[in-house]
Amino acid sequence: MRIIVYDIEVFRYDWIVVFYDVAQNQWFVYHNDNEGVRQFMLQSGIILCGFNNKHYDNFIIKAICCGASPTMVKQINDFIIDEERSGWEHFFIRQNKFWFESFDLMDDTQVGTSLKHIEAHLGWNIEESTVSFTIDRPLTQKELQETIHYCKWDVRATAKLLTLRKNYLDCKIHLGSMCSTPLPPAKALYYTNARLAAKYLDATYVKRDDGREYVYPDNLRKQFIPDDVLAFFEQIWDMDIPDDVLFKKKLNTLIGMCLCVYAWGGVHGSLTQYHEKATETRVIQNRDVSSLYPSLLDLYNYISRNCADPNKYRNTKNERLAAKAKGDKKTANTLKNPLNVTSGAMDQPTNDLYDPRNARSMRISGQLFLTELVIELIENFKTFRLINFNTDGLAYSVDKTELATVDRLCAEWEARTRFELETDHIEEIWVKDVNNLMFIDNSGHIKTVGGYLNYGIAEKGAWKINNDYTIVKDAVVAYFAHGTPVEDTIYRCDDIFKFQIIAKAGGGYSSCYRIPPDFEARKKAWQKENRVRRTNKDGKQSWYNPPMKWDNYDGPRSEVQKVNRVYASVNPNMGTIVKVKPDGTVGRIQGLPESSIIDNKNQLTLDAVDKSWYVRLAYKYIEDYTGVCA
Repeated sequence: MRIIVYDIEVFRYDWIVVFYDVAQNQWFVYHNDNEGVRQFMLQSGIILCGFNNKHYDNFIIKAICCGASPTMVKQINDFIIDEERSGWEHFFIRQNKFWFESFDLMDDTQVGTSLKHIEAHLGWNIEESTVSFTIDRPLTQKELQETIHYCKWDVRATAKLLTLRKNYLDCKIHLGSMCSTPLPPAKALYYTNARLAAKYLDATYVKRDDGREYVYPDNLRKQFIPDDVLAFFEQIWDMDIPDDVLFKKKLNTLIGMCLCVYAWGGVHGSLTQYHEKATETRVIQNRDVSSLYPSLLDLYNYISRNCADPNKYRNTKNERLAAKAKGDKKTANTLKNPLNVTSGAMDQPTNDLYDPRNARSMRISGQLFLTELVIELIENFKTFRLINFNTDGLAYSVDKTELATVDRLCAEWEARTRFELETDHIEEIWVKDVNNLMFIDNSGHIKTVGGYLNYGIAEKGAWKINNDYTIVKDAVVAYFAHGTPVEDTIYRCDDIFKFQIIAKAGGGYSSCYRIPPDFEARKKAWQKENRVRRTNKDGKQSWYNPPMKWDNYDGPRSEVQKVNRVYASVNPNMGTIVKVKPDGTVGRIQGLPESSIIDNKNQLTLDAVDKSWYVRLAYKYIEDYTGVCA
């Protein structure tokens, strides 16, 4: 298997394909040379690797290898990008055949993640080419060389991402080899994790119409579940409520002192802006169900009915445990994939594991079992305080005098449900809200949950990366854990990338612009000048300020990239960035300083960065957690 990383750039009269042979460290560049690309692709053992190539580049390569003219290549490009159509729908792709192996590094990543977004968070140079894709003439030699230069840079970035995701790719290859009919490495790499899990479990798609036939588990103690929670889930039997209405519904209710939200996918509730420290008389614990969804699939027979042998899932759990015991990390890590991915795959209508009845039953029963435990704890222990409650666990504090009884009740719950609770013994906990908390366990280990304080690469679930203003997160953690003033952490840091903010406009926006500090004043002045009187349904009149479209703004502007590396600037006159939709709607990119400096080429030095802005942001974070201005 010879992995070739590649990328393509397409213009009205020109196209460029850049191939990079990873093993041989060789580059191959083709410009409007259909036969050259075709002969390269006909070499044996080649497998193409790209980012988003399943949805774009693969179709362009196929067209080129089938002799498409630059005009046709551009037409297919516009069909996919501008018209947002699948390449398979284009007549040229349907009428011509050219087969090759490939895999896409965008598979199993967080939706909305682009290659430039990844490059930015990794601290790489993200400057884009100045050559416009709207040029209506052949490229000049200078434009051609610039395009090749930047295309090569994206290929390098893809090759680096290939290295970062090596373990993930190795596990896919290994799992493919473990299928009943082993998959060759190229085929295993082409599959998404969810599709590969279906293949491994020998699932065959079955159309079903019993998605609302939920049955309570026999060992569920409904008497401990609040009536409004039971009533919420029992709506599943009311066929007068259509699916598209029912499964968007949520229930807001109070559990203990926590406002909890029940939905069909899970439950979340928490105290907010809460802090507690363990004492000689009071303990804090966090209990999570070990592998809740895999346990539900196994113990309660919620595994997809499309599997040829339901026991294969259970056997996989046992095989993974045996592999871990033997120190076989490769097999243990590989078998995590079908165990963890199957529950989500069962919700996907296009996956062979799709089984809406069992998927919904799994999620409903999981919530009810945890609710039963929480309510029983609340009702039986006077000193019990629920701090946080989510789909697979809970955090609480309780007096030591009642701890032994709490432990016994939890053990009884484990014995009856057959779930296993993993317990963290907490010394101190800080809670911002249901999605963000931090605690220090009794061994001094610091754990952060949620995007407020977490950063870096997250491998669990869909792969994602976030390295925005990590110095602020470090400062807040140090403040809570060690009492370190945020100024000490921030002013002593000499790593400029700890201060970066990645400003990204989503796919719904067509462009971004740098605007001056007086933009908001100009916007308000325009709105005041163009406001109108409106009459409401009660006949009362009031002034209405219409939203300002981009064409209405007559101030200075300069177009910038859709993904930018930004820092707070010591120069107060730098302005900030706005994003513009195709219809002219203007929006601010959230979280940016009022005076931002762009540094996509990594040329900036720390003396240009306003560290005081990050200090203020750190104090805001602390206030968000505590409710008190630090």
